Amino acid sequence: MLIAFAFLIAAFIVLYRRYVPIADLRLMKCSDLQQARKECPDLKLLDVRDVSEFTPDPHKEMINISLGRLPYVWEKELRPGDHVVIVTPKRSEGFRAARKLKKAGFRSLSYLQEDCKGCQAVRRPTLN
Repeated sequence: MLIAFAFLIAAFIVLYRRYVPIADLRLMKCSDLQQARKECPDLKLLDVRDVSEFTPDPHKEMINISLGRLPYVWEKELRPGDHVVIVTPKRSEGFRAARKLKKAGFRSLSYLQEDCKGCQAVRRPTLN
């Protein structure tokens, strides 16, 4: 009985961390990303997909760090004062990445809820 209860508690914790966003996480749509880019030009886009899932032509301004390596190598590309938008097709990976970054001291975190391949939001504006 005690083992079953411990198993239920562990399962609840795992599911909670995967599917419940952190309190300060801002969920944004593609149109919100365009507005956020105007307000904060140094916005960082973080792609947390695994190396095998990266697209062959990733956007140059995106930072690609897989979720498993995120706690160990985020310091090379990010600072806790940065405004970070997490980009991943799997919602649970986005929430897990946000938890890891918040634990590292990040305060301005957002998760992009939809794919922006069709719009210009994920590309930096050019002078041309």
